[in-house]
Amino acid sequence: MKKIVVIGSGIAGLAAAKHCNSKNFNITVLDKGKYPGGRISTRKNKEFIFNHGAQFFTAKSNEFKKICQLGVEDNVLINWNTLSKKERFIGNPDMREFSYWFSKNLEIHQETLVESIEYNNTFTIITNNKKFSADGLIITAPASQTAGLIKNLDNQIYKLIKNVTYLPCWCVMISIKDMNLKHFEIDENSIFSWIVSENNKIKNSLSNNCITIHANEKFSLNHLEKNKEFVLDKIIREFTKIYKVKNNDITYKNIHRWRYAKVKNYFPLEQSKISKIMPLGIAGDWCPPMLDGDYYVNGQRVEDAFLSGIECSKTLINKYFK
Repeated sequence: MKKIVVIGSGIAGLAAAKHCNSKNFNITVLDKGKYPGGRISTRKNKEFIFNHGAQFFTAKSNEFKKICQLGVEDNVLINWNTLSKKERFIGNPDMREFSYWFSKNLEIHQETLVESIEYNNTFTIITNNKKFSADGLIITAPASQTAGLIKNLDNQIYKLIKNVTYLPCWCVMISIKDMNLKHFEIDENSIFSWIVSENNKIKNSLSNNCITIHANEKFSLNHLEKNKEFVLDKIIREFTKIYKVKNNDITYKNIHRWRYAKVKNYFPLEQSKISKIMPLGIAGDWCPPMLDGDYYVNGQRVEDAFLSGIECSKTLINKYFK
């Protein structure tokens, strides 16, 4: 049985791994993070819950619609009823639950950092924990990390990846005592792009009002390398001023920097994501798939990552393992 290693346990990596697994390949997934899912992520304990990455996702393609329908049937996804007429899927009871469900039955090594990759008829992947060998390799890390890993493997793809750029997002998580503050109108001149009460998305028994705040692109870019405490204080001051929240009503606060939140310039659609010289493929929201029909890719949807992983795995198998 041929072995394929997938680097990255975000949605692109999981989609690629599941497709390869369905075709009877021996699959191993490596990821430096603590949990699978990438930006489909949640922070929680008994006192709070924050879905601090992707807030929801939609499904336009038939392949992703099937996955979402299965998720609904297994009660790990629900349709978030908002004013929007579009279906918006959220995890039940949180986004991480969907990531766990989607990653089940896969061999995944979390908290495993890939340090270097060698190729001599087969791949040797050197990590902070151990070495892995593989006949094929799919890399789904953010573009800059992928570029660093394949620089000495495929110079043609490396040069194309170097042109991929992102927009960051600072995310603040706070809980407050006021359980009635659930709806937030955002002024276009503010520093915010998204504010939501987690208590208002899905039924839960939290004793505090958990609020997830995303700063807008301009603010996040201008403050990208600033100290976390400085940025946290600045965002909270703006939030409390606009929404009339007292500082002593805040019972918890934290911040996370999504350095690779949204793709600005993605990998050229017309270029192959499969190496011409070795069984190596790349996938992710930053290299969206070539698709027929009306589906429009913008490199910013969960669905883009999913479809990229599917396309990459299919093409890699067809090119090197038929």
